[in-house]
Amino acid sequence: MTKHQQSEADFNASLAERLRAVPRTAAPMHMNDLPSGPSKSLNDLLSDNEPSESPVALASPRAPIQDDGGVTTRRVPLHLIVDSPYQPRKKYDESELQLLGETLKGRGQDEPITVRQLDGGKYELIAGHRRVRAARLVGWSELDARVASFSDREACLATLVHNESNVKLSDYERGLAYQTALKEGYASTQSGVASVFGCTQARVSQCLSLFDLPQPLLELMAKYPELITYRKARVIKEVLAKHPSGEETIIRAVEALIDTPQMDQSELRAVLLKPFEAKRVRVKPSAPRTISDKNGESAFQVQVKSRDIVIQVEDGVDVELALQSALAALREFAVRLELPRKQKSGNTSD
Repeated sequence: MTKHQQSEADFNASLAERLRAVPRTAAPMHMNDLPSGPSKSLNDLLSDNEPSESPVALASPRAPIQDDGGVTTRRVPLHLIVDSPYQPRKKYDESELQLLGETLKGRGQDEPITVRQLDGGKYELIAGHRRVRAARLVGWSELDARVASFSDREACLATLVHNESNVKLSDYERGLAYQTALKEGYASTQSGVASVFGCTQARVSQCLSLFDLPQPLLELMAKYPELITYRKARVIKEVLAKHPSGEETIIRAVEALIDTPQMDQSELRAVLLKPFEAKRVRVKPSAPRTISDKNGESAFQVQVKSRDIVIQVEDGVDVELALQSALAALREFAVRLELPRKQKSGNTSD
């Protein structure tokens, strides 16, 4: 049975045994440029069954300073280190990299990065993308690195699992890792993914729920991975379900998060629903009507405003007499009306 034909449980168990010699890094990491590693697709990389031959070194790293269970620790030149093509992280924080670089200068490298050696003398990162960038910023030329012997399939899973411990990984980036684990067969269920990554099934479900959003929003998250959390995604789905024909309007409203990333769920809901609020139609008041006396002169100005009848009595008209006449006319009109009876309030007995 080949490594690709191993059962999920056997593969995870064998990889876990090998990872014991390659501790996870606890330092959080965050990105601002795209990986510069191999351009082969993930499927192509995972379909390579032949083991790598010993590479021809492009430079001469120092001799290994430690050997533990097949994992050697040595000084590796930074110019030979390339990003992992399996890295789900999409963005780094430049200011944090500057601070980490200053820490490296002041305190030195506390923890080796983890890499695997490739054909041609290059080293592919498994863990340590942030430290490599920080070291380059401060002008370092090499770092201590654990060099593990991983196949493409093992390197993919090890890279994904190492990232799970980084607290600043966005929901979208975690979702990418969980999605890859399902796609490549490291687990077949969300529960299995949770077991592989050492997290809760709820987290897996929450992060994967982001990929139910419309494609334009997935493309937006690829550019801005922290833009939509799973909680905000829940709000977006609620509004989409309520206004299915307004998808384009909702997507445009979501783009407002780019300028206001601190917007909470209630604020987002208000922004998304605002375009769908019923606009109040203002009824233009009717023009005043003139009631003339027997000589054709204006005696009253009558105007209807909503449910009110406003009577403006002209100068010279006896207001009391006009009121009595108006009331008499209203009574005469009322006796000809037949309005629906109002229901009496209160409980009735059976």
